[in-house]
Amino acid sequence: MCRYPRPTAVKGHRALRERVPDKLSVSTQPAEAMPVNFVNSPLSVTSVSCNVRFMNRKDTLRDQALAYFLEHGIADLSLRPLAEQIGTSARLLIFHFGSKDGLIAEVMGEVRQRAQQSFTALMRESGGQGGMKIFWQWSTHANNVPYVRLLYEVQVLAMQNPAVYAPFMDDNSSNWLSFVESTLPPSPQRRATATLYVAVIDGLMLEFLSTGDLARTSAALGVFISMSGNAPGKSRT
Repeated sequence: MCRYPRPTAVKGHRALRERVPDKLSVSTQPAEAMPVNFVNSPLSVTSVSCNVRFMNRKDTLRDQALAYFLEHGIADLSLRPLAEQIGTSARLLIFHFGSKDGLIAEVMGEVRQRAQQSFTALMRESGGQGGMKIFWQWSTHANNVPYVRLLYEVQVLAMQNPAVYAPFMDDNSSNWLSFVESTLPPSPQRRATATLYVAVIDGLMLEFLSTGDLARTSAALGVFISMSGNAPGKSRT
């Protein structure tokens, strides 16, 4: 028999559960109209092993926590208000994730993985062309901005409190840098060039998130791409 703490039902938690899904879907929409498309998959009511039910419950809690993070951020996160909002208990969250930091790591890892899968699929559709522009259009789409904002919130918190938040950023920075590097032609400066492109996107994204001025920041990216002959945002024709 599966034994773990029973959650306390709280009115209104179902809406949070339905707000964030556990899969990314990919379509042939233009990049600027391509949302992350988190679509919730309901748990099937079948007879399954304890391990499967345990993981299903953990995944559900992770997605509910993500919905809460998107609404409230993580800077002042406390497990008790989170648990009450999503209809569970702090005890059950600790049981599944070990600690508050463990929960944050699980949620942010899932966000990063879904985003990378979605963007990789878009790059395949484009034939590997125009990477910077596609990423920018995808990131600034209204459906995706809340997820991107959450990733950058962690980045800012990592600068303010590296002992707590820096580990959440290590994999993210390394993975995105490696991805951008893979879109560039071989050269001795390949790693440094990829670092420059990532830094440009980071700077413009923080400016957009701070000001909401999409037209100005998009134009600035266009200028940078024009100045960089082999930038991954520039289609090779």
